[in-house]
Amino acid sequence: MVTASGFPGAEARLLLRRMRHASLATLDRETGYPYASLVNFATDLAGRPVIFISRLARHTYNLQSNPSSSLLAAHLPDSGDVLTGARVTVLGEFRPVARETVAERYVACHPDARMYLDFPDFSFWQLDAKLAHGVAGFGRIETLDAQDVFLPHAVTAGFAELAASAVAHINQDHAEVVRLYATRLLGKHQGDWRVTSIDPDGAIIEADHEIVRLDFDAVVSSPEELRAAFMDLAQRARMT
Repeated sequence: MVTASGFPGAEARLLLRRMRHASLATLDRETGYPYASLVNFATDLAGRPVIFISRLARHTYNLQSNPSSSLLAAHLPDSGDVLTGARVTVLGEFRPVARETVAERYVACHPDARMYLDFPDFSFWQLDAKLAHGVAGFGRIETLDAQDVFLPHAVTAGFAELAASAVAHINQDHAEVVRLYATRLLGKHQGDWRVTSIDPDGAIIEADHEIVRLDFDAVVSSPEELRAAFMDLAQRARMT
């Protein structure tokens, strides 16, 4: 197993954070053959993939029989060979997860899913990752243990409450700064931008049905670190 710095775990995690769609591979319950499907996904606070699926779907049927699976998320280039884009495949086992722990993060990435939250045939599944295989160009290919990619409990413990408070505060008191994040740091259009979710790696902001991600320079785990991260981004936006 390669663990060099050609494609470090943090970069693999951030790629997963930025993506919203992926290919899911399960073992077909009827035939035993690998079955690939297209899914929407989000990440939990640690960066692990979370899917929201109907029990009527074939991949759900498969996971109920055998949770072993993998998920491929890729950043496809605008033109040229798609294989030049960075991608990460996470291998492990999907397990059902309580909706109260992941629902709001998921709908921040997929707002239309909110209308399905109370449907009894839909449920959230979280990938209990074992390995992550990343490809980011020639010579940048790594297979990493999950612990080298996803954030530990020491970082994420209590972060959900911190994030909820920060989202409310920044949208209420710093709306103009959020617009600067979008327009000056991310090159987006003028609009009523607002923060919809925060994790230790960054934030999701949304306006007019457009959803984009704003990354921090480093992982944060405390109120002081989170405040400093947003202040640094604000200073950079004002100087741009």
